[in-house]
Amino acid sequence: MMQIGDLAVRAGVTARTIRFYEERGIIVPDERTEGGFRLYSEVQLTRLQIVLGLKSLGFDLERIRSLFRLSEESSTAGELARSLTGHLLEQQQEIDERIAQYQTIRARNEQAITVLRGCLSCAIRAEDPDRGECLLYRQHPQVPEQIGCERYQPDEVRSSGAAVSAAGTAG
Repeated sequence: MMQIGDLAVRAGVTARTIRFYEERGIIVPDERTEGGFRLYSEVQLTRLQIVLGLKSLGFDLERIRSLFRLSEESSTAGELARSLTGHLLEQQQEIDERIAQYQTIRARNEQAITVLRGCLSCAIRAEDPDRGECLLYRQHPQVPEQIGCERYQPDEVRSSGAAVSAAGTAG
């Protein structure tokens, strides 16, 4: 048996982290001493390492807790496998959704980088009220909105005062 500090060192976390997991019912001390010290076994160390591994894969604490409940409530290995497969498929769907979101952000960033590289040699002063006409805009009619340069708005949008979205439509 080991005390919370020993468990923390062996798991590479703080005692506060272990208490946090304990408050949420994920880690439970095997027993307490007469003085109230928590005592943990190798089983709890293994469980803590599983928790840390699942967190690094993107599982939230509620899902981790439910995974542990599944293993405790399943009467057969097949039942446990079916339940775990369902959870992993949900996780896979969430991962796919995040990947799609990141790909959208990446595409917008690439477009912004391309346009901004054309601005590197721009000599138009920002405080100049008559900034002149930006020739780069004519080469890139659909400029990402995160650039936020009013010179990049099409003439009809600039005159109406509407903003241009990333898709190039007035919004």
